[in-house]
Amino acid sequence: MKLYMSANSPYARKVRVLLAEMGKAHDLEEVSVDPRDATTGFWDVNAVAKIPTLALDDGSSLGESDLISHYLLTNARDAEAFRCDSIERLSALALANGVLDTGMVARVEKTRPGAEDTDAFVAKHLNAVRRAFDALEVGAARDSDIPDLADIALVCAVDWIALRHPEVTVTENRPALAKRVTQLSQRPSFKSTVPG
Repeated sequence: MKLYMSANSPYARKVRVLLAEMGKAHDLEEVSVDPRDATTGFWDVNAVAKIPTLALDDGSSLGESDLISHYLLTNARDAEAFRCDSIERLSALALANGVLDTGMVARVEKTRPGAEDTDAFVAKHLNAVRRAFDALEVGAARDSDIPDLADIALVCAVDWIALRHPEVTVTENRPALAKRVTQLSQRPSFKSTVPG
């Protein structure tokens, strides 16, 4: 199998962390790709050029990090530890994914030249990111040593927002979230995939 990815993609990082936590990081080849470059052949693997994309041995491929994660967990032993098994954990996963999606929209707008409404547009989206982190603070206290998919998405979101939107103070005044992120960030799976 091949995982088409970018080292700074928080979506690809979610899959990479899960694979590491499952002890399967060496079962596939990571292929760094620029999804905007037509000459790489990546568009033949994923027609919409989204990363990450998992290319399977039978020639088929899956795009979208949560679908890839679901596929990886489908036949895995001890997969239950990683699944979000309650409405609270599914909600936390949705919020963390929402942070990434909304933060990505703000990032694209920041890099777009010269629009009159850029500042207001970015502020609107980053305020949504802050509200999502406030909501995540409520359910951040968990005792599990093993991160589930929501935990993985949370750390990936926190680190990516810190990288791309440093003006957003994520863990300040959110002690439960800060504690959980600090705890999880010590794991080798997160340390080896920090964006930069």
